[in-house]
Amino acid sequence: MRYNTLAVHITNRCPLTCAHCITDSSPRARGDLSWEQVEAAVRSAAAYVDGVCVTGGEPMLLPELALASIELTRSLGLRSSMVTSGYWARDDNRATEIVRRLTASGLDKLAVSFDQYHLVQPTAPYVGETTLHHLLSASSGTDLEMVVQYCGPQDHDAYDIATKSAHRFGARFEAAEVLPFGRGIQLARRRGATVDEVPETACGVVGRPVLTPEGDLYTCCGPARGAPPDSPLRLPLGRADDVGDALSVASRDPIINALYVRGPRRMFNMLSDPARQRISANLLNGSMCSLCRAITDDPGAVVELRAALTPLALQLVAQAGVVHVRASDRPNPTTAFTKSEENECLR
Repeated sequence: MRYNTLAVHITNRCPLTCAHCITDSSPRARGDLSWEQVEAAVRSAAAYVDGVCVTGGEPMLLPELALASIELTRSLGLRSSMVTSGYWARDDNRATEIVRRLTASGLDKLAVSFDQYHLVQPTAPYVGETTLHHLLSASSGTDLEMVVQYCGPQDHDAYDIATKSAHRFGARFEAAEVLPFGRGIQLARRRGATVDEVPETACGVVGRPVLTPEGDLYTCCGPARGAPPDSPLRLPLGRADDVGDALSVASRDPIINALYVRGPRRMFNMLSDPARQRISANLLNGSMCSLCRAITDDPGAVVELRAALTPLALQLVAQAGVVHVRASDRPNPTTAFTKSEENECLR
């Protein structure tokens, strides 16, 4: 497997405290990466990834670190992206100045996270239709690829604001469901969920690893966070400059590649009846991510899968390479609706 994007989660802090936040970010959260850690991680990962996404938390709370990370990414010939709430776009002049600095640093893609959970923030800087329009307007005259990422149900005014704003300013629109991890567990966990509800599709997110402020490296940017130490989704990491070696080892892991080309539902079907029963009992809802975590958090299920998949290891590596090439060749429409498990970095 070659990885689409390394997400560098430079801070846990965020001016918002959203009810669905998969990383538990807030103004009270603590934990930042240093420049030395970012530089070491990005340089060591450069041979294994197509790009680097600067994310958080809110990366623009550390603007100099964010900009330096983007400049480093561009200098290594990689594609650079950022996920932000856009809280800083409080007026046209400020939005224009920050977008200018981002583009001058070499940013290729700017994804703004906007949904109903951002709008109910009485103690936080206001994020709403106005800030979204300031940001999109400032970006519309640049070469930036713009994406509006929406998370949550569609029967809310925020969904209409997001879709109409994306269309007005020529941004791509992506939507995803709330996942039962982080604070989102209070919203998305559902009693009586069954494996039959889980889509039988491959997982694109497992090709987007993330480095956290705690120094942990996970194979996907969100749902894997908090996985147990022996989970295949959590990659052993001593120092930031070991990120490349960890990604290299994981790229040959048959479980990781099977998730990428087959998805968790097909892997579930390979397990024994006792393992299936345990995993079904631990399912938080009917999402792919919930099933993936239920499988990979179960040591017995992991042992069974390794025994079944190891003989297929080379075949899975080859299939993952084909999937990666096809994903890279997809057309990139200006505006689209995507029920996406492949958002840049799930928030």
